[in-house]
Amino acid sequence: MKPRYYLAIFLLIIPVQASLLSPLSLGGIGPDLALALLFVVGLLTGPREAALAGMALGLLQDVSAASLIGLTGFTRGFVGLGAGLLGRRMFDLTSPSTMLFLTSFSLAEGIFIAILLQLFYGSVPFWNLLFTRLVPQALYTGLLGYFLLQPFRNQKLVLALKRRTIHREL
Repeated sequence: MKPRYYLAIFLLIIPVQASLLSPLSLGGIGPDLALALLFVVGLLTGPREAALAGMALGLLQDVSAASLIGLTGFTRGFVGLGAGLLGRRMFDLTSPSTMLFLTSFSLAEGIFIAILLQLFYGSVPFWNLLFTRLVPQALYTGLLGYFLLQPFRNQKLVLALKRRTIHREL
């Protein structure tokens, strides 16, 4: 993607997530706009660029949330890498199967973070967390990502977001 789009994403993601999507939360569970947007970036760009965008976006979220610095950046880097690898092989970005992939990426990230927190802090109620928080949030994020991908039915928009130069990926 073009650098100006990354700048806009990095400047606007935290305020938009907090102000527009916070009222949409159901039972304290809201969609993760940053993860859904990172998935779209991965599908459009490629593994290396999406992994770097994921690490930068995760570090930005870590700093703004005053949480463990680097944990979200680490996991978002892997999500970007996976989405970039998937984007190389996916032909239709607006297919309903992308919702399933985004849901599985969101659930995998949540499980990975829960396992890391269990290793660092101990006594994390994993099964309770899985069924009451991680699965509903993954489904909600997958639904949001599906609606984010709908404007990409227009091929002119996809071409406008991509860079003009061709570069090698991994």
